[in-house]
Amino acid sequence: MEYAFAGIGPALTVVVLIFLILFALVLLGMIVFLAALPGRIARSRQHPQADAVNICGWLGLPTGVLWVLAMVWACYRSDAARDNATVLQQVAALESAVTALESHQKGSA
Repeated sequence: MEYAFAGIGPALTVVVLIFLILFALVLLGMIVFLAALPGRIARSRQHPQADAVNICGWLGLPTGVLWVLAMVWACYRSDAARDNATVLQQVAALESAVTALESHQKGSA
């Protein structure tokens, strides 16, 4: 019994092989893109621990748990630098107020 498409069997094998290789390359590219995504987000947001987020993203991709934590960590906006600047401004204002009170107290004494 002869099949109607028996003559194109070798050509179909080559086409299927090409599609499988392309699919594997696209899948590998998506894996690399997803693994690097937390680090890329952290760098674009100028995160202070961008390198650690990147490593966590790469190591967490096989398990999934660390990758999700890396995504959250990359998007976390640290207000510590802004809070430190605010505290320093407040301390400077308090120091000038104390200096003014001390000079006023010495002047009235």
